[in-house]
Amino acid sequence: MRFTSRRRGRLSTLLLSAGAALAVAAPSASAIAPAEVPSIGADTGRFTLPITCDISVPALFNLKVLNLAGTVDIKGIAPVQLAPGQPFYLSQGAGALTLPAWLSSLGGLVTIDKADAVVDNLNIGATGSTPSVINLSKLTDLSVKDIPIKGGQPIVVGLPKTGTFEVGPYKAPNSGVTQLKFLGATANVKLKSTTFGLSLDVRADCKAVTGDASLLSIAVGGAPNSTLVKYTGEPLNFPKAPYNALIGIVNAPYQCSFRGGTYDVGIAVQGTIPLAVSRRGSLPIVSASGALTIPPSTVNKFLDQGFKVLKGNVGKLTLKAQGATPAEPNVVPAAGIAIPPTTLVRDQRLVIPLPATGTLSAGPFTPTATATAVVLGLGSAAATLSFDNETAGTPATCGAPSPDALLVDAPVTP
Repeated sequence: MRFTSRRRGRLSTLLLSAGAALAVAAPSASAIAPAEVPSIGADTGRFTLPITCDISVPALFNLKVLNLAGTVDIKGIAPVQLAPGQPFYLSQGAGALTLPAWLSSLGGLVTIDKADAVVDNLNIGATGSTPSVINLSKLTDLSVKDIPIKGGQPIVVGLPKTGTFEVGPYKAPNSGVTQLKFLGATANVKLKSTTFGLSLDVRADCKAVTGDASLLSIAVGGAPNSTLVKYTGEPLNFPKAPYNALIGIVNAPYQCSFRGGTYDVGIAVQGTIPLAVSRRGSLPIVSASGALTIPPSTVNKFLDQGFKVLKGNVGKLTLKAQGATPAEPNVVPAAGIAIPPTTLVRDQRLVIPLPATGTLSAGPFTPTATATAVVLGLGSAAATLSFDNETAGTPATCGAPSPDALLVDAPVTP
């Protein structure tokens, strides 16, 4: 698998969990739950992006009074891969814009107990795609009235207040990579104090702290395809990600050679990852887990051959690294990961957690001296499979996804 320069994948990086060296506290991890694995080809995730907000007062000729820190929390689903010119959505979206606690107490002078907020710009870009930017507020009502506020606590504006949103359709470029990005948000906020009978209108103009706010990267390749890609009804039950980090699952499509045939499968990975890596630090992969997804079409092929129970051992899953070492590690332990005997059921997909209990780790990946980012993607995989009462297994080999299944592009910071 070959990477081009600066492929950004964050929502799609959802394999990883960073250690204390990067100061990200990951949620407790365990084996992936089959019911939480999305469809093959889906990239699901949730991230918490640090932002900075210029706070101005319209009544004072939009005089800027403060620059305060906040966060934007967004979750959603996008495709892992796209064909040239293929239309697609970021779907099942939801999130929140968190404005600084200072606003809820007017700097400690007056306690605010309610707020009205109207997000009039929330721009999601897609580099190289058409259109290049979509303003979510033009598609979905992002206004919330009478938000209950406790003095000294942040003001959280739901995006939207209830339900979900979708952004699109975008049309993929003819080649390369398209990056979905958070390009900033603006909101008009009315701060209200019932006790003192006053209100104050402020405006927040918020941008990502680093100025580099990629949500995910999607590789584009293969034959042109005009079929719309929009995932609906997928599991998306992630907790809020740690500050400046993301959490989620990507289920990458693979084609595997086995006993003279070619079979479609999916390899899903989940975890948590920080959004950047220090040049003097490293990017560890810990507390990760995954799953082998066998779609109904492959299940039926096995059943048609007279097989009823599948078992085996996964011995290889490599990651391809650009801008870091090691360059192509096998993240599977030396002993492999057992596939326990599992009954095949016609027309039903099969999701096998790998490992069945516990988690995996790999790396850490260390940035090279000239790297501007650490880019990771899924590589090749291999397993030994057998059926029913067979005592000897047969090798199954799976080449790297094509086009690429990008996992992460973490900028290297000083």
